[in-house]
Amino acid sequence: MNWLNYFNRYRVSTISAFISILLLMTYLPLYGQTAQNQDPDMDDSAKAEVIDSVLSAFKLHYLYPDQAKKFNKQIRNKYKKGVYDEIGDLNHLTRQLSNDLREISGDLHIRVSVMSPDDFSPAIGDTITQDKIAKKARENFYFKKMEWLPGNIGYLRLDRFDDPVYAGPTAVAAMNFLENCDAIIIDLRYNGGGEEKMVRLLASYFFKEPIQINSLYFTESDSLEQSWTYAYVPGKKLINADLYILTSGNTASGAEAFTYGLKNRGRAKVIGESTAGAAHWAEYYDFPNLQVRAKIPVARPINPVTKTSWEKVGVKPDIETPAGDALNIAQIEALKSLVEKNSDEDIRRDLNWHLIRAEAQLNPVILTGNDMRKYKGTYDRYAILIKEGQLYWRYLDGTDYILIPITVDLFAFDDTEDIRLNIVRNENGDVHGFRLVYRDGSEGSVKPRTGEAPSN
Repeated sequence: MNWLNYFNRYRVSTISAFISILLLMTYLPLYGQTAQNQDPDMDDSAKAEVIDSVLSAFKLHYLYPDQAKKFNKQIRNKYKKGVYDEIGDLNHLTRQLSNDLREISGDLHIRVSVMSPDDFSPAIGDTITQDKIAKKARENFYFKKMEWLPGNIGYLRLDRFDDPVYAGPTAVAAMNFLENCDAIIIDLRYNGGGEEKMVRLLASYFFKEPIQINSLYFTESDSLEQSWTYAYVPGKKLINADLYILTSGNTASGAEAFTYGLKNRGRAKVIGESTAGAAHWAEYYDFPNLQVRAKIPVARPINPVTKTSWEKVGVKPDIETPAGDALNIAQIEALKSLVEKNSDEDIRRDLNWHLIRAEAQLNPVILTGNDMRKYKGTYDRYAILIKEGQLYWRYLDGTDYILIPITVDLFAFDDTEDIRLNIVRNENGDVHGFRLVYRDGSEGSVKPRTGEAPSN
């Protein structure tokens, strides 16, 4: 499939592209002379020119004109008071401008930076070099992990929404991997955003029919552009799978758009921390003669359900928890939901088997040395012993297996999910023996405690 033909290229500012071309035609020869042998010192006139150019660009393009006037006034006042006097190089100046503009606005999408050699390429708009694509491919287009979890739960960790024009086949392969799962967990805890087109593509797998998940209002053109899911996706749609999205304070921008859109359409349950609160759509405006690039927010999202966005407030999770616990809690929630939905007793038993283990992983049982000694002993021809501060179960052939506590009386083995060891106590609560219990619901006979454990 030709992804270039399949996916519509999203909005590119014709005016800004035209300006960039003119600037490149005018100033590109300067780059070879100045960028590679840049004098770190900046005089007052050079600093004034950078500040004036950046503020003028914000005045023309920033989505909140009144806020742009505030930028202009406060930054110029800082300049007049000598706040920038000690800044002696362009990198320091652009970092300071970024920090000051963000502090005034609270807008996390604002950035002023020194242009890199790649930024001076005559390729304008959405184009990307084959070298850049190859570099992204080595990162697997940020599809970091795919895994099948017990209970038929699919897990996908995605660290960026890359452009489906070149990342599309990888995205489709990831979604096809998940197609038979009863529940799906998408981990966006490390995802700082990316391309809106990939947001739409992945969201499309979770809706039977096209549905609007977002819209963007562009202040400069006074226009509204809607974002809808696609009617067709390669492979099977995942409309019957429960969906869970994991978030953290680092989840931002496009990752927030995906989360906010699916949450407010009632399609996903969000678990983790409130997200960063970076909602605006930004475009780049370049000043090649100054070697400066300004990332300026030009549009704001308007969700069709809430009529607002997540700017500065973030996406609030349905279940708020530290990001480190989010995956474990999502597994528990998924297993509980699947138990409720299933009428097949064999499936319910299997799900409950995995649920007990998932709950134990969230709140692990910690056994002290005294606790472990209560289990130590010979049981018929088997044994439970302590080695290096860990409980072990010794099989008939002398092989030792680590015992992992699920509860004080139920232990998992380190090498299998299909068998567990259940402690049997007498009427006084003392350890009397053990029996093996199996994933299919069957149980072995009780092996009584017969003596002290053998020496290691």
